[in-house]
Amino acid sequence: MNTTPLCHNAGPAFKLGIVGGIGPAATVDFMSKIIRNTEACCDQEHLRLVVEHNPQIPDRTANLLGGGADPTQALYEACKRLELNEATHIALPCNTAHAYIARIQPRLSVPIVNMLAETVAHIGRHWPGRPKVGLLATSGTIASGVYHEAAAGHALDLIMPDASHQAYVMEAIYGERGVKAGYVDGACKEALLRAMAHLAERGAGIVILGCTELPLILTQHAAYRIGAHTVALLDPTELLARHCVVVARAHSGAAQARINTLV
Repeated sequence: MNTTPLCHNAGPAFKLGIVGGIGPAATVDFMSKIIRNTEACCDQEHLRLVVEHNPQIPDRTANLLGGGADPTQALYEACKRLELNEATHIALPCNTAHAYIARIQPRLSVPIVNMLAETVAHIGRHWPGRPKVGLLATSGTIASGVYHEAAAGHALDLIMPDASHQAYVMEAIYGERGVKAGYVDGACKEALLRAMAHLAERGAGIVILGCTELPLILTQHAAYRIGAHTVALLDPTELLARHCVVVARAHSGAAQARINTLV
C-alpha cells in the first residue's frame, strides 16, 4: 500500500495578520487573492491567516480631509491584536490606511507589508523608463500624499484627476450607488471610467486602482482599452497578495533552515 501523503506541511508557518473591515468587501477580495496566488496541493500548504475584521474603524478619508474621527488608535489596536495572535507580518488592504503606518509601525514588533511600496516597486520592475502613472484613489489618499512618498526616488510621473474628475472617483466609491454601498456596475463603473479616460487623455499609460474597492469594479488588466487609449490597470490588492505569498515562502524557508541547523 502506498502510504505517501497526498501533500505535506511545508514547514514552520508564516502567519499573516489582516486588518479587515476597511472596507469589508475589499478584505474578502484580498483573502481570495492570497488563496488564488498560492500554489498548493492541499489545505496545509496554504498561508495561515488571522483577521481582525472591524468595520467600525473610523473612515480614513473623512479624517484626512478634516472633521472625521482619527482612526490611528483603532488601527493600532487592530494591529496589536494581530501581533498578540502571533502574526509574523501584517497587511492593511486599504490604500488610505497606509497614511497612518508611520505612526503605527514604531509601536509594533512585526512588520506591516506596505502595499503602496510594492505597487511602486512593481512598476519599476516592469516599466523601467519614466512612465506617466495615473492614480485613481480616495481624496483622502491623494491629500495624504502617501503615493507620492512611496514613489519618491522612483522614475515615474504620478498624476491625479482634476477636481471635477476626482468627484467621479469619489462618486464611484462613496456614492449612493457606489462600491461601498455594494454596487460594482452601472453608475459607479460609468463614473470610474470617466475619471480613467481623463487620465488616459493626459498621457497616463498605467493607472493604479488606488482604493481597494475599485478592483471590485475593474480588475487588473495589462492592456485595458478606454476610448482611443490603452492603459495598464494595476490592482495594488493583487500585488500585495502576490508579495505576501512570496514573503511567506521566504519566511518559511528561512525558518526551516534554522530548524535544520538544530537537528
